[in-house]
Amino acid sequence: MNSSRGERKCALMLATLAASDRRQLLAQLPPAAASRIKRLVGELQALRLPIAELAQALLADEVVGLTSETSLDVEQLMGLAAHLPDAWYARVLAAWGELDRSFCVSLLEPSRGAAVARELGRVPALPPRLAHALKAEAMQLAAVERAA
Repeated sequence: MNSSRGERKCALMLATLAASDRRQLLAQLPPAAASRIKRLVGELQALRLPIAELAQALLADEVVGLTSETSLDVEQLMGLAAHLPDAWYARVLAAWGELDRSFCVSLLEPSRGAAVARELGRVPALPPRLAHALKAEAMQLAAVERAA
């Protein structure tokens, strides 16, 4: 039985949870997917490896973008758009690889959205440490804005 990359990642993350939490999450999935992921979790556990450390090492970049300490909501991103020049706002959007950039651009006033979209086209893929630094700065700016 074949499994997708997403199912294997899911299994790795689920293998780090308590059995009751894992059962609760699996119950929310379509039965066929839950069955495949449950089988993968069993295979991982049978390996007798340090699963938590393995998951952290293999999925760290993906999980970082999912935590509230390292992620901005749409309102916060749009707040940054009001204060940052087009080129820098494009870089902030580029730092969040998992973000739907076109959605954020569509929320901007049309001429501003076009300018940010052009800038996004010029921004190359960011090295991980640079993306992390941009995210940290954007988080700080959003925190200052929220406090004001």
